[in-house]
Amino acid sequence: MRWIFHIVVAEQLSWGPDGRYAPPSLEAEGFVHASYKDRVEESAKLYFPAGATLVVLAIDPRKLDVPLHVADTPRGPMPHLHGAIPREAVTVLTLADVASHADSVVHSQR
Repeated sequence: MRWIFHIVVAEQLSWGPDGRYAPPSLEAEGFVHASYKDRVEESAKLYFPAGATLVVLAIDPRKLDVPLHVADTPRGPMPHLHGAIPREAVTVLTLADVASHADSVVHSQR
């Protein structure tokens, strides 16, 4: 199963007391936006201001306990998480990490 990635402005990443991350889109839209590795950089450029300090949550779908659906979008298939993300499913990366060595992080977690 392919890992998925969620981008967040670094200062907005906050884990709840239950050890979960629930971005505003979860309440507003009912799901958490995510992408596959090959779309992370494009998503960052499209949806975040230049110069923003971003972190990327690399999410192991095998460790999720919330529904994951893949939506067909004009940009291709995009994963949507229908619940808060549990901390134990996440490795926090920088945008540069995703481009340079996300594959090694993902493979080391198998």
